[in-house]
Amino acid sequence: MIEKQSITDIIPQRAPFVMVDSILSVAPDRFVSTLFVDPENTLVSQGLFTESGMLENVAQTSAAGFGTLTGEEGEAPRRGYIGSITRVEVYSLPEVGSQIRTVVTPTHRLDNIVMVSGRCYLDEILLLECEMKIVLA
Repeated sequence: MIEKQSITDIIPQRAPFVMVDSILSVAPDRFVSTLFVDPENTLVSQGLFTESGMLENVAQTSAAGFGTLTGEEGEAPRRGYIGSITRVEVYSLPEVGSQIRTVVTPTHRLDNIVMVSGRCYLDEILLLECEMKIVLA
C-alpha cells in the first residue's frame, strides 16, 4: 500500500490538486486507490465531489499505478497524462466526508498509449465509470 505522503513520488500533481490518498493494490491488470472527500478539496462543489474530481481521481490512480509498475521494474516512475476521456457515465456524486474507492483496469496498450477503464465506488455503489486514453511520458 502506498500512503498519501508517498503518492507525489509517482504522480505529477501537487497539493492542492492531489486526488488520491492511498494506493491499495497495483498489478499489471488492476490498480485500486482510495480518496477521502475533504470539504477543502478543490473539486468539491456544494458539498459534493464533482464529476471532474472523480475523472481526475481515475487519471491519478492510473498514473500512480503505472508509476509503481515501472518503479518495480527498476526504472524511474513514468508520468501518465490524460490523452482523452470517453464513455463517461455518472450515476451519483459522493458527499463530503465520503471515502471513494477507484478501480482502474488497463484494457489496451500501444507503445506509450494505454486505454483504461475506470470505476469509482462508494462502498459497493457505482458512482462513475469511464474510459481514458493515458499517455505515458
